[in-house]
Amino acid sequence: MLVLSPCKAQPYIYGKIRSDTGIYLQKVKISNRAESGVYFSDSAGNYKVPYILNKKNILRFELEGYKVYTSGVIEINENEAFNLNIEMISDVTVFGPGKATAKKEAERGQIIVIKPMDTRPSVTGDFNDYIKSMPGVSSGNELSSQYNVRGGSYDENLIYVNDIEVYRPQLVRSGQQEGLSFVNPDMVHNLVFSAGGFEARYGDKLSSVLDVSYRTPKKNGAGVQIGLLGASMFVEGIVKSRHRIGPRDSTRFTYLIGARYRGNKNLLNSLDAQGLYKSRFGDFQSLLTYHFNRYNRLEFLANYAQNRFRFEPEFQETTFGTLQSALKLSIGLDGQEIVDYRSGLGALSYIYNKLGKELKFMASGYMSHETEHYDIQGKYEISEVDNNLGSGNFGKTKSLLGYGYFINHARNDLYFQVFNLSHQGTAKLKGIKNRSNKGELENYRHPAKLMWGLKYQLEVIEDKFKEWKYSDSDGYNINPFGQSGNLLELSEYINSRTKITNQRVSGFAQYHQGFGKVNQWSLVSGLRYLYSTLNQQSLLSPRAQIYFEPNKNYNLKHKKDSSRQRKNIFLKGAFGYYYQAPFYREMRNFDGVVNTSLKAQRSIHYVTGLEFDFVKLKRPFRFSAEAYYKNMDYLVPYILDNVRIRYYATNSSRGYATGFDTRINGEFIKGLESWFTLSVLKTDEKITYVKDSVVVESPSLRRPTDRRVSASIMFQDELKSNSNYRMHIMLNFGSGLPYYLGGAARYREGNTIPAYKRVDIGFSKVIISSDPEKPTKLKSKFIEDMWIGVDIYNLLQINNVISYMWVKDFNNTTYGVPNYLTGRRLNVRVVMKF
Repeated sequence: MLVLSPCKAQPYIYGKIRSDTGIYLQKVKISNRAESGVYFSDSAGNYKVPYILNKKNILRFELEGYKVYTSGVIEINENEAFNLNIEMISDVTVFGPGKATAKKEAERGQIIVIKPMDTRPSVTGDFNDYIKSMPGVSSGNELSSQYNVRGGSYDENLIYVNDIEVYRPQLVRSGQQEGLSFVNPDMVHNLVFSAGGFEARYGDKLSSVLDVSYRTPKKNGAGVQIGLLGASMFVEGIVKSRHRIGPRDSTRFTYLIGARYRGNKNLLNSLDAQGLYKSRFGDFQSLLTYHFNRYNRLEFLANYAQNRFRFEPEFQETTFGTLQSALKLSIGLDGQEIVDYRSGLGALSYIYNKLGKELKFMASGYMSHETEHYDIQGKYEISEVDNNLGSGNFGKTKSLLGYGYFINHARNDLYFQVFNLSHQGTAKLKGIKNRSNKGELENYRHPAKLMWGLKYQLEVIEDKFKEWKYSDSDGYNINPFGQSGNLLELSEYINSRTKITNQRVSGFAQYHQGFGKVNQWSLVSGLRYLYSTLNQQSLLSPRAQIYFEPNKNYNLKHKKDSSRQRKNIFLKGAFGYYYQAPFYREMRNFDGVVNTSLKAQRSIHYVTGLEFDFVKLKRPFRFSAEAYYKNMDYLVPYILDNVRIRYYATNSSRGYATGFDTRINGEFIKGLESWFTLSVLKTDEKITYVKDSVVVESPSLRRPTDRRVSASIMFQDELKSNSNYRMHIMLNFGSGLPYYLGGAARYREGNTIPAYKRVDIGFSKVIISSDPEKPTKLKSKFIEDMWIGVDIYNLLQINNVISYMWVKDFNNTTYGVPNYLTGRRLNVRVVMKF
């Protein structure tokens, strides 16, 4: 007799996973302590995990950039299912145009987890290339890691790494000399970027702050990247203690070490100036952490960098002009240029973190030695080119317009040291219970947080500045002073020596308070103080930020029914005073004279913005926008030549900057994030100067960084039939910049550099993948991920202008000959992670 018994179905646990900002999370790793299986959520945040009978089922949810979430499950019977919806808290800070604060406010911004060995095309391989694609940020120079933010100069941007301020080279003239920036992308965990209106806890610059946190290793690993333009590697790991330091962790020591090398010879050979390029850029960084116990740890951050650029020029040929009048400049060159930037940083931090209180004590020293030595001589000819398409001499010289000779000489040496002692503290306060709420919202409290800090800084700067230039035209020495005679006159001569010592004392206090029924309002207010002994100036900077989520109360009431929830909308506003005390370059004028009484520049920020999340194609997207106005005074006028800033060393300017920034980002292609940004800016100034012993003010002039429109697109795609073949494209556009000559020419409207337009594209093939949703045929016990990529830089071969060279013809007519940036180049990269 055959007996049929009912089939017993496997019980299971299911639900949705989303962030605390309402975005459904995919690729969340889910494990059950009762078994060894590993599961992942889908693109809509759904997951399903088997329930193991007669065992204790405890689920663990993990996703990079979010705090680990652990939840137990009640006992269920056969044929049953248990619904468990999860909300994961972000552990990543903001990367985008918006206000950046810790945790809750930061999570409303543009969230990007920084992954080592990224696949996107980058000319320099530099971390700051991604910052340049953010709203409000512009550069116009693919060879440089420097950037402008909302009309500010390169010197107006703060950069921190693990709360330690870092510095950029002071003598750099051009992007090809610059070398590697400080931040190593292979070591970054997360970051905060604010384009304005930032908090009082961040220091004293006018435009922006970039706050980078290097990651603390959770496991042993390594990575290597090798390409035609350079290489990089990192090693990370943990050392366990015999005894547990915390209830779940026995890690005693962690290390994160990175090294980079860059050689731009292949890239620089696409410039008009030809010769022997010998560039060698490299650095070494390490972050070492010792855990005394779960509450106390000691961190040591170290960096040594040597960026050496050597160029032996031979000739330069540049074609310019219009279709009606095509011109060509030919220069025979001789000599050499040697630029060397060596810097080192050592920073020791002690951190105590327990029960919502963090105390951090830091001591750091930064030293930099910069040398700029060159002797370049050249003989040039400027000629008219035959542009008649039907001519047999098309493209050849039709007539000689002029010739000349020049010598450029420099022996510049700068040595500076910066030492810091500082303390920062954070205390999370319990807050007041909101007794007006009922039901599920009854336990909501108004959170509060207090932050404070003190800092002492010592600066020692030694500068030897010696430059001279000689030029003649048509065989005659050009006398800049209009004197007659047979004396050989130099068109420019500077010889100065300077040694200054400056001490700064700064501090801040900042208070964060939530209010409203469900804390839909949040206010951050703070005050910052700075005193500098060099100019004996004391500065107070009040700052405030306010945030509002209009739909938070409604969404919390219907959090179990996602179909009834409204869009996550986040409104914000900011106001503050921002001072920038002079460091060194602002104090040195064109003649090498240092003005030690120069006062701090000031900018008053007014910022308002919004962000909202939405879902299209079953994937999350975010739109953000900000409008701003900056009222600026006590400004120091300057001219910009390539990336070299030359200051007038007087507080003789006042101006403003206004505009708006927008960004949309999300997964246009499933699993691949892309973004589009658009920024509109207008920044003008009026400069006071002396003319014929009379003080006058110039008309309203465009500032040197007045790029009216900036736009960028970073788009990623993959083959539908095989997702391991991917494409990455970067498009950048920046409208024309004003270009000023020095001296009195700065007080009237200058010329305009043409718009910057560039397209970089990359193709990659994943060889080995650790992604369970996108497996590869090839597997390895030692290699976790591996891919090979081909990048094409300046795909459309657009000649972008960075500056001008000025020459004269026989009739004493001056021509501005453009200095072009790099042309089309190919790079191949291989990346492996272990």
